[in-house]
Amino acid sequence: TPYESNLKSVVITSGDISYYTFDGWSGLTNVVIGDGVTSIGNSAFSYCSNLTSVTIGNGVTSIGDYAFYCCTGLTSITISDSVTSIGEDAFHNCTNLTSVIFEDPDGWYVTQTEGAISGTKLTLTNPSQNATYLRDGFYYFGDYWYKKAN
Repeated sequence: TPYESNLKSVVITSGDISYYTFDGWSGLTNVVIGDGVTSIGNSAFSYCSNLTSVTIGNGVTSIGDYAFYCCTGLTSITISDSVTSIGEDAFHNCTNLTSVIFEDPDGWYVTQTEGAISGTKLTLTNPSQNATYLRDGFYYFGDYWYKKAN
């Protein structure tokens, strides 16, 4: 439909972003997710190939499975310190993603089991390495990222 390819920018101020909300919206280039948003649903922005800018507010606690899957225009993103879970392959195949900054890099672990309370501890102070982990997968498939409370 025409609005999907013509809409360039979206600001979401509150609530949750539902599953598949913007899936495949090729014209979307800029997304601002305000502090009133608590979660980004599965595949919410997948296949938004021209998405280059995403701001994640301080209210978001979870980023769903495949949330930004195949967003090939995305080059960098900052994960706010409020985020405590990143779903399976949330940034997988974001081929140009080269910088991921975690505002609070401590306490993160990755696992292949959804909901696991432990896993491989991650050191997330290197934005380039972080991007590689999220873009290409820490494991071959099935990466679930969780953050323990400090």
